[in-house]
Amino acid sequence: MSVEGFIQAWSSLLPEVDRAVLTDAFGEDVIADLQEALRTGIDGWVDDTLAFVKPWGFDLKEITTPTSIWHSSEDLLNPFSHGKWLASHVPEASRHLLEGEGHLSTWQAAPAMLDELLANFHDQTR
Repeated sequence: MSVEGFIQAWSSLLPEVDRAVLTDAFGEDVIADLQEALRTGIDGWVDDTLAFVKPWGFDLKEITTPTSIWHSSEDLLNPFSHGKWLASHVPEASRHLLEGEGHLSTWQAAPAMLDELLANFHDQTR
């Protein structure tokens, strides 16, 4: 599938900010990753979707490990209200609720995400 075909097929789930980042290698990588994720079926996708509505088996207030929450206001695949809810229920979480970004455009923040992850890891291993 071409990037243009992907954008057309997924148009109802891709805000303009996500369409804008689906260029060149990133667009091709997104398509390849999605194809690989679904290669053996949709069970993982179904499990992820059900996680929005089923108990997780633990109380979020029990989380003591450093946790980062990254979510974007224009994400049409995962409701922004869910990111806000998580941010308000995970104690001491580092909250990054990004206005104007989408599901895919948020990956532009990957370096900051990794920096925070490494900082948390180093803090935990000292």
